[in-house]
Amino acid sequence: MAGGEEKTLTPKEIIHHKFGVKASYRIEEVRVSSQSTCLYRCHLQLPDFSVVSNVFRKKKDSEQSAAELALEKLGIHPQDDDDHHHHITVEEGWDDIVERIKYIFSDEFLSSDHPLGSHLRATLQRTGEHRGSVPVSVITTFDSKINSLCKVINPSMDSDPTVAMSYIMKAALKLSDYIVVSPHAASLRRKSPYPPAITEGLATHVESIKVEAVHIKCTKCDEEVVAPVVLDISSDRYYLDTIAEKLGLKDASQVMISRAISKTFSGYECRVYSAIPKLTSSNDLKKSRNAKASFVCCGQDIHGDAILASVGYTGRSHDLEHDNVTLKSFYRICCGMSPNGIYKISRKALIAAQLPLLFTRESNWRGPFPREILCMFCNQQQLAEPVFTTSTAPAKSMSDLLSSFNKIKDDSDNQYSSRGNWGMPGSGKGYRCEVKIFSKSQGLVLDCSLKKLYEEENDAVQNAALKALSWFSMFFGDMDVESLEPCYTDDDLNIQFNQRNRFKETFPSSRVYQLPEIIRNGESRWYMGMMPWEKKRVQNIANGSLVSICYSVYLKKDAEYSKKGKSLKELIESNEEIEFEVGHGSMNPHLESVVTQMSVGQHVRFSTGLPAEGLVLAAGNDTAKAVSLLSGLEYSVLLLGVKGPTEERMEKANIVEKVAEGFFLQSLKD
Repeated sequence: MAGGEEKTLTPKEIIHHKFGVKASYRIEEVRVSSQSTCLYRCHLQLPDFSVVSNVFRKKKDSEQSAAELALEKLGIHPQDDDDHHHHITVEEGWDDIVERIKYIFSDEFLSSDHPLGSHLRATLQRTGEHRGSVPVSVITTFDSKINSLCKVINPSMDSDPTVAMSYIMKAALKLSDYIVVSPHAASLRRKSPYPPAITEGLATHVESIKVEAVHIKCTKCDEEVVAPVVLDISSDRYYLDTIAEKLGLKDASQVMISRAISKTFSGYECRVYSAIPKLTSSNDLKKSRNAKASFVCCGQDIHGDAILASVGYTGRSHDLEHDNVTLKSFYRICCGMSPNGIYKISRKALIAAQLPLLFTRESNWRGPFPREILCMFCNQQQLAEPVFTTSTAPAKSMSDLLSSFNKIKDDSDNQYSSRGNWGMPGSGKGYRCEVKIFSKSQGLVLDCSLKKLYEEENDAVQNAALKALSWFSMFFGDMDVESLEPCYTDDDLNIQFNQRNRFKETFPSSRVYQLPEIIRNGESRWYMGMMPWEKKRVQNIANGSLVSICYSVYLKKDAEYSKKGKSLKELIESNEEIEFEVGHGSMNPHLESVVTQMSVGQHVRFSTGLPAEGLVLAAGNDTAKAVSLLSGLEYSVLLLGVKGPTEERMEKANIVEKVAEGFFLQSLKD
């Protein structure tokens, strides 16, 4: 660029230019009992609203995050193109794509550490007409710069990866003297051969390898069958050709590659490989949609068979990296697509743990905070980062509420006029939070606002995030131990879902692309109701207590599957010590119900039925073939310790209970 490169402003700098001293940043220290380091959260106050950042290890990162959230709320989107720090026209975008393709096939790029360079070198090991031909899907998957340029032409191309492929092929036609565009396949190759001195210097010996993967077959009945498959990749063969063969495709040019799936859920980077739907004309391809594969991809619509594998070129390494992907890995990935699953995996307790229904205080919460989980969930679902807005309002103190309760209870002459007085300003203030979820194209997906006031601002933010997570969880009930029931009264929560007719596009990872019945039968603005907990047992441990347990969970198998007629057990989950807060749903109800009836030091064994099949397959080691022969779960639990709630919390809980009783008495009078 003439005159030097134009400096890119950070989100915080943009906020400063717009608001100056009117923008106020406040850093909050967040201490997590399970971590020795101190984390930071930033509160940014602007003239008309405030936002709260996620938790970061560095103060400056939390400030930038808060500034970025504020810009999103203001509708300001900084240019994030790596090549250009200024706006370019569509025509300039086409020209830059042409130049980028020419550079990719240059002598210089062939020896680069870029993953695409490794693919180029691998294709030169092929023989015959495919030698040196690079699938266009590889270019779109592994070259972020060319993807950014394609977005200049069509900003919404993320929903269909074949759009970028068609742009690349169209641009390559302008390089007819330099690039050969295959007329029968989606691939490009250099017209003139690379100099022998370069190719000979890059030639390396590659060992033949066998890689375990998962084959997601799409049957004629539109059902998916998941089975293990072995990719036998010989030393003289391009690995994508091996995958293409397993999928029944002609060669690698017909293979579509998904974006990388997070290592969080499987321990290594995986991708889904399938047929390119629009650029493949084979009559043998199944055209039906592969729901399981599409679910794992989070945004790509997969048709026909698919393969989930961990194999490819990454980083600076020129070697083909690979890991085995098992059926257990596949189901763990599926589990990690739901908010509840994210929490389960983070706590290393797929069977025992579940996303709590309430957030009480930071010191009692275990696992990632609701706000962090919501950010992770939105990122994997290709939604924009959540925008949190907090506000304050006058609130009654606990003593005021108790006084009002006593007035209702004792006033036999009905002098207390109506329930409306409960909303009268009190002696203090409380915090209320609203969270909005947008699609990447800035369409509103979810607007969740809390009516309830909280003493601490962070409590309001975390509870708003938790309510949004619980709402999203309804779309993933098949991966939960127990289906998450609606658990908030209309006095607590106001949720608006604005994209009923565009659900599939907005929220791609749902298995059924169908709104839950509670929403389908109602309006787009609706409330969630709750029935009170039924007391069916004698509870020794009070709600709000922190409990520490050691437990193991076993799969019980039917006698016909066992040896010598004795039932076999398989250990699928165990924790030497795990803590949870009683009364807020952070453990599956079977386990919590038993634990709250125990005494410290007591050891108990009990059995339950099987949870959702997906959880069993994600937790078990080799249960996929025998799932129909499983009879249930057996728990072995040792209660290690109990830390009761503080007197202050007990008093608040009693007041809340009495206030609730007051509402009931008042309703009888009304």
